[in-house]
Amino acid sequence: MASRSELRFTKFFEKQWLSYDKKTRDMIREKLLLVKKNPFRYPVHKGYTRVRKVKLSVEGKYQRLMFAVHMPEVNQILILGVFERSKDYRDFERLFKQLKK
Repeated sequence: MASRSELRFTKFFEKQWLSYDKKTRDMIREKLLLVKKNPFRYPVHKGYTRVRKVKLSVEGKYQRLMFAVHMPEVNQILILGVFERSKDYRDFERLFKQLKK
C-alpha cells in the first residue's frame, strides 16, 4: 500500500540532522519510512491532537522523534525534531506550543 503523504521538515530538525552521525541518520531514516507508510501507528503526544511520537535511542539517550500529521496541509507530515524524554519535552513545548489543542 503506497502512501501519498509528503514529509516536510522544520529548520530545527534539519539542524539536528546535520549533527548526527551516519548510524543515527540511518536509524532515523528507517523510522521516517515507517512514519510515511502509516503515521497513525504511533501514539499521540499528550495534549496535542495532531502531534505523534516515535521512540528512539540516540547516543544512549531515550528520545522521541516528534511529528505533526496533516500539517501544514492534508497529506503532509511535518517532522518537528528529536526531543529528550529526560527533559520532559521542555524544548518541544517551548518551540511548538502553538500546536497545542
